[in-house]
Amino acid sequence: EAKKIHYGADDNASGVAALLEIAQYLAAQQEAGALRLQRDVIFAAWSGEEIGLIGSSRFVKEVAQRLKGDQDAKLNDVFAANLNMDMVGRLDKSLVLQGTGSSSIWPQVIEQRNIPVGLPIKTQSDAYLPTDATSFYLREVPILNAFTGAHDDYHTPRDTADKINYPGTEKVTRFMALVARGLAGAEEAPDYVKVERPEGQGRRANLRAYLGTVPDYSQGDAVGVKLSGATKGGPADKAGIQGGDVVVDVAGKAVKNIYDYTYVLESLKVGEMVKITVLRKGQRITLEVTPGSRE
Repeated sequence: EAKKIHYGADDNASGVAALLEIAQYLAAQQEAGALRLQRDVIFAAWSGEEIGLIGSSRFVKEVAQRLKGDQDAKLNDVFAANLNMDMVGRLDKSLVLQGTGSSSIWPQVIEQRNIPVGLPIKTQSDAYLPTDATSFYLREVPILNAFTGAHDDYHTPRDTADKINYPGTEKVTRFMALVARGLAGAEEAPDYVKVERPEGQGRRANLRAYLGTVPDYSQGDAVGVKLSGATKGGPADKAGIQGGDVVVDVAGKAVKNIYDYTYVLESLKVGEMVKITVLRKGQRITLEVTPGSRE
């Protein structure tokens, strides 16, 4: 099949399309005055990834040489993070986010930015990936790679546009756009965490808090945040939070909508108990939850 056209609809046209959409979104947000950038955002696409990360490796070498006078210098004080998308066009059961072990902020960022999107997400902490993100991680830059999974059409002429899950691609793009927007507007850059190779399993200090709640995105305009459930074994599950509960207060802060809930998540700290009030079958119930951390 070497002489046949390889359309590359998923690998990597879907990633390039997402890149362009996010660029357009952030530019429009800034022009409208809805986004105050704390740092520049660079949108880049490189060639030569399949034969050894050639383009991205050349890029980081030239940046290091130009700014540090050493092509092998670390770049964690130059780049806050690298967000990467190659194949995001075949969303099926879940979006896989890779490289989550590269910074302690990713668990909270992922949970927070996914609240208005509602993607099923699986995470992988390994930061040594066969994609351009690794060129940055090797320079001590935190990374996050979005991936909707491998398939039989990979690297064949059958990777065509008619097989793209367009609604799924839109959701992945929206999620990554919100992650990018949050990072661009944050005062502090993500911290870098060294992941052992192969994947380390040690505990990491200063991980951000999470509850493990699963919002019900079909709730409409009801006051509060209705939950469809809680991650099994997570802090919310251990505290007795159930599917159907409507969160109306967290740590003394009223929760009227999904945006209030997103905001209050930022104030939680790992290991510090908070009280969460929910409405359950017409009754107001207050539960004690101790936020945890996850990789």
